[in-house]
Amino acid sequence: MIMKSSSEVENIAKESSPMMAKLAELFIRLLAKEGYKLADDENLDYKHVAEVVNREDRYEFLRDIMPRKITFGEYKKMQGIQENGNEEGTSTEDDSGSEDSSSDDSQ
Repeated sequence: MIMKSSSEVENIAKESSPMMAKLAELFIRLLAKEGYKLADDENLDYKHVAEVVNREDRYEFLRDIMPRKITFGEYKKMQGIQENGNEEGTSTEDDSGSEDSSSDDSQ
């Protein structure tokens, strides 16, 4: 049980389990309602809930496990920035610092 996973907890009253289940249900319902406000139609998607989590400071504790949905292109650009250390993420240099060597005819 999650509540007993803490080493600081010794005893848990039997009434607390149903109460925690109800609290979790209400929390998920609130998060879903806020996500529906961002949805264009009747469908609630991950991107709507993730947007709520990333907009609202009160959901900051969920940001690591519910990041904003990004495209593959955005991901590659972010990786380029981290790997190359530049802001553009558009460098065509390989790890050795030389330009693309596939057009080198001297080999």
